[in-house]
Amino acid sequence: MLQAHGTFYELPALNAKGAIRMRPIATSDTAVHDFCSYRGLLVLSGVSASAAQDDRHIIRSDDGKAAVWVGTADDFWQLGKPRGFGGPWKSSNVTAGKPSDPYLMTGFDKKRITLANHGEVETTITVELDAAGDGRFAAYQSFKLAPGAKETFEFPDWINAYWVRTVSSATTNATAQLTYE
Repeated sequence: MLQAHGTFYELPALNAKGAIRMRPIATSDTAVHDFCSYRGLLVLSGVSASAAQDDRHIIRSDDGKAAVWVGTADDFWQLGKPRGFGGPWKSSNVTAGKPSDPYLMTGFDKKRITLANHGEVETTITVELDAAGDGRFAAYQSFKLAPGAKETFEFPDWINAYWVRTVSSATTNATAQLTYE
């Protein structure tokens, strides 16, 4: 289990391909400070004192100053659907033909990518997908961007690749940011 920026991820064991096959479980608006397993239950700290009084998962201290969320693994999936924002490039200097770092794509419902060319030369940014989660990428779609141009593309619902990365045809300064809803 991994928690990063409000999203919890399931990390498979090494014999099940490990981190390359990670997947998001839930995204919570709660500022989770830490989490652990206790007697088969999942415990999340960082619950605010103002959290819903009628939530059966929240256990409060007698003085009301501390609270934890406690639930089963099945309850965990109900924290909120996975969502997020980020990407491999953000006003980054990129080298022609050199792929970006991979960015997780699996497990998110609606996927959108925003590409921008902040450089002074035209470039074509190719979006590549790793459909099987095995590190093999294939070109999905290319976008020609003039200097200063920006384009947003919404992936079709049927796209469910594990990882996405981008490759620029020119050395430039570019952005490739994804929004998952």
